[in-house]
Amino acid sequence: MPGNSPHYGRWPQHDFTSLKKLRPQSVTSRIQPGSDVIVCAEMDEQWGYVGAKSRQRWLFYAYDSLRKTVVAHVFGERTMATLGRLMSLLSPFDVVIWMTDGWPLYESRLKGKLHVISKRYTQRIERHNLNLRQHLARLGRKSLSFLKICGAA
Repeated sequence: MPGNSPHYGRWPQHDFTSLKKLRPQSVTSRIQPGSDVIVCAEMDEQWGYVGAKSRQRWLFYAYDSLRKTVVAHVFGERTMATLGRLMSLLSPFDVVIWMTDGWPLYESRLKGKLHVISKRYTQRIERHNLNLRQHLARLGRKSLSFLKICGAA
């Protein structure tokens, strides 16, 4: 009944105790190079295209599996040069263990570092790839959506 409601005819008074409380690690700022150690960094690449499938673009990125956040990313072709750009962005960080899939360029680029090649230890970044494909139509597979212009890569 309208007369029995305490909020009828006026704005409701909000009780902010019912709002979702965020954990401190989900509100912290970006990872600071040199001051933070990244224990496990997963690296992967994801395919997309601009305009036509012949104009491929690859997203290379590193994912901190403990903080559950992307550390660095670059766009480009699937070449050693693009991987080198990503590695130069990651050079200020102290990464203990690198985890990748079986792409041979990772192995050649990470020689001399603690490097684990396994699909088991890249599950989080692969799940992140699926989330990106699910929520961003332009990254979806077998999709009609595409970019019409090519920005600076």
